[in-house]
Amino acid sequence: MSGRFAACLALLLLGTVACGGPATVRSDTAFDQASSRVVYPSTARGGTLRLAVTDAPVSLDPGDAGLAYEADLARLYARSLVTYAPGPGPAGLRLVPDLAESLGRPGDGGRTWTYRLRPGITYEDGTPVRARDVKYAVARSSYTAELNDGPRDLREALRGAYWGPYLDHDLDHFTGVTTPDDRTVVFHLKRPDYDFDQLAASPQTAPVPQAKDTRLDYEKHPLSTGPYRFARHDVGTGLTLVRNPRWHDDPNRTALPDRIEVTERVAAADLDARLGTGSLDADLAGAGVLPTTRTTILGAPTAKARADNPLTGLVHYAALSTRVRPFDNAHCRRAVQYAVDRTAVQRAYGGPTAGAPATNVLPPTVTGYQAADPYPHDLARARRELAACGRPNGFATGLAVRADRPGDVAAAQTLRQALGQIGIDARVTTLSAFQWGSTAGSPAYVHRHGLGVLLDSWAASRPTGHAFLRPLTGTVAKVNNLNLMELRDPRVTRALTLGARTPDAARRAQRWADADRAVMQTAAYVPLLAEKTVLYRPAALANVYVHPAYGMYDYAALGLRTGTRTSPSP
Repeated sequence: MSGRFAACLALLLLGTVACGGPATVRSDTAFDQASSRVVYPSTARGGTLRLAVTDAPVSLDPGDAGLAYEADLARLYARSLVTYAPGPGPAGLRLVPDLAESLGRPGDGGRTWTYRLRPGITYEDGTPVRARDVKYAVARSSYTAELNDGPRDLREALRGAYWGPYLDHDLDHFTGVTTPDDRTVVFHLKRPDYDFDQLAASPQTAPVPQAKDTRLDYEKHPLSTGPYRFARHDVGTGLTLVRNPRWHDDPNRTALPDRIEVTERVAAADLDARLGTGSLDADLAGAGVLPTTRTTILGAPTAKARADNPLTGLVHYAALSTRVRPFDNAHCRRAVQYAVDRTAVQRAYGGPTAGAPATNVLPPTVTGYQAADPYPHDLARARRELAACGRPNGFATGLAVRADRPGDVAAAQTLRQALGQIGIDARVTTLSAFQWGSTAGSPAYVHRHGLGVLLDSWAASRPTGHAFLRPLTGTVAKVNNLNLMELRDPRVTRALTLGARTPDAARRAQRWADADRAVMQTAAYVPLLAEKTVLYRPAALANVYVHPAYGMYDYAALGLRTGTRTSPSP
């Protein structure tokens, strides 16, 4: 960032007149408003919404979208069968019909799910959307080697074997999804899953006509069913979305701007500066501002009133490998739990705006979360657990962390100091992020190197307790293992299985809470921090709120306030 640009950013954030226009003084001064309410509600249409991202999306193909911000953006041009309700707070986790007339109708004890498409929905070229297009979309996103960046949850859920449409062009051979007529889509599952509407909310259920599929090139211009269509897409550089005149009958998207411009590969410092000067409206990735910018924002009341501090859904945690001695003994694991000072860990990650101390497995952003603190910081109890473990004087173990994550490395040193107070010598080992799956994610490597503590982070692909817990407690893989604890606990498995078979949503959420509690009882999972980020919204933005399903602003709701843009001097 140039010195003048940085100076302009600082002046604007501090509310000083500078850089081509007067700073807008807001009457509201509360921090983090958009996490719980709509800031500057508006129905005014018009203007150009300007977004930027420091890298480039992995894919804007709805069938290949694997990142939260890609799914958030995709709702502007791709309608899935169901979606999350527009709105901040817990209400935004409610599922509502989108391309379908209603939520799914379960049958066969939760093994089949039927959706009826809304009548009259067309693509941007006027072609009617057919049920077969939804089936094809699921086939191409879940059963091809080319599209491999999105989740494979649908493939894991659907019954039957299938080579995929690029190897087997006869879509009738794909029996996991059937289409009795042009408006009916039926999913056939391997096992009951009363959370299946969550999977139907994936952009992978947005329809794709088989004749229009250009495989990896499809992301250059996905055929739109949403309020916007692609006018330009230079992959790796940026894109322009304009209104789709065929869009209608959609209560879930406001479609306020006339045009949306996305610029890719903007340096993080420049992105922050553009937000500060008002020449940019939002960070597409929702990653939050840099630490130096955050300090400036939080130190200036006017700027702080334009900042939000939402939970992202990601949790930093330490996994204790139950197959590395002495962590095969639950007492030794509980000793670690009581020794951890989560407030100190929070400071290592950057303080309260970086996250909230986590005391149970699930983050507050998923269904099934129930606040609990079974292992408060208590060194006396930690020492008693060590004695019960047969290691009253402590022991030595390895503590693995990714080398490229400064916050994790700082947290690892904090953990090392905390464990040292009770006699546990945790030797910090930094591992390459590129080799994490074959080192920390390899049980054989972990056992061979005595890595009893593995520092990692996790966010669910869907905002449910089942989606968060299942990968962390599931099958122990030889490489790229997600169950770092190597946990095999029947109580956890039972709670997750029963939850999936439970039709009632409230009772189902209680099953996820039961599974959370069962994992904590094993003491193999040490929750550390529920991550937060600091987002900055320039004065021009209207209808702003953080959508809880994505942990960032709802791009399908944003609008623009007239007369609020500043124009930085050249």
